[in-house]
Amino acid sequence: MPKWLCIFLLGIAPVVVGQPAELDRLVAESERLRGREDFGKLTRPDWTNLQHALRDRIELRLPANLPALDREYQGLEAQLTAQLRKAGVLAPDKPSAESGYVSFVKLSRPPEDPGALLVVEAGVTVPCGSDVSIYLYRFRADSWIRLLEADGNSDWGNQVQETRFSQPDNFGSRVFYASWYAVACAPVWNGLDYRLFRTDAGSERAIPIFSGSHTYTLFDAQAKLTPGDLSLELQAEALGAGWRRTYVMHYSISGDSVQRIDPVALQPKDFVHEWMIRPWDEVQPRSSAALEKWHRFLRADYIFGEYEFAQPCAERPGVTQIGAALENIGEREIPEPLSVYFLVEDRGPYTYKMAEIGFNRQEGCPGETAATYDNPPSLFPKK
Repeated sequence: MPKWLCIFLLGIAPVVVGQPAELDRLVAESERLRGREDFGKLTRPDWTNLQHALRDRIELRLPANLPALDREYQGLEAQLTAQLRKAGVLAPDKPSAESGYVSFVKLSRPPEDPGALLVVEAGVTVPCGSDVSIYLYRFRADSWIRLLEADGNSDWGNQVQETRFSQPDNFGSRVFYASWYAVACAPVWNGLDYRLFRTDAGSERAIPIFSGSHTYTLFDAQAKLTPGDLSLELQAEALGAGWRRTYVMHYSISGDSVQRIDPVALQPKDFVHEWMIRPWDEVQPRSSAALEKWHRFLRADYIFGEYEFAQPCAERPGVTQIGAALENIGEREIPEPLSVYFLVEDRGPYTYKMAEIGFNRQEGCPGETAATYDNPPSLFPKK
């Protein structure tokens, strides 16, 4: 055999044998998990190797560079799915509760940057759902690089709620938003895990700049993202047990610094609830100076009760009096509902300040207009 041919064959050997080896590792890991008798009790560490094997298989099939991505993207997801199905690792159409399959692979080129960026969501079956990893790639003229690998924070698995990019800022940097919800067998109430990453032009990794979490009603979350601002709106528990209200998580983004800003609520009664469940350093700029002791008394992660009324004050323009009968303040037992009265100043579009709090009604607000949970407000257009 000519010497040049030996060198050529040696050069291509890793590619020829590497693909089956990666697929064999994925198949072996899938079969190992599916063969476990305790598959209903598996947690994240048990399927991490399967996720990594799936990631490596996907990356082995990614186009080599940006021109190749442009040519091959249209059918790439279908090809990957077909290969996984042929290997016997893709979840059947009507799967049992068995863990260890690949549930799906989803590829997208974000509309905010349809050029060089590729987002891959890859899921593996776990008890009651799929655990989905997010991968972000930047393609160049001659290569690609993985900017981000991210998973949810639940030991039982997380499914992706949403991913989106901001438009670039003046320096070409973008903010990437990703959110997950927890896998659950009978989900209604859930938790939203949301994060922000910065992708700088020419950088080799996405930089995490913020993370947060919040309870919410499954799927009932909406987000708007710009290079300097994230608005997240969701529905979650209200003061009245069994009811929901609108939560607004609005953040200003400056470099790698993120700060919550107004609006924090969309109506006075929701502001009262938000004021009691958030820490003092967050509500202090939205409070009269004398209210810190009241906040220490009322502050808890969860508070339940009923609104007695939400009365606009006829003699104090721009002020609403909220009467609340509190039944639970965190772990504290209250032998009978505790009536507390709040004066909330309206300081502009969806911007409020806590002016006064007392056990007795403040003067200047006659009447008892009912506080209802009908038609919760929203900053987002109705779908």
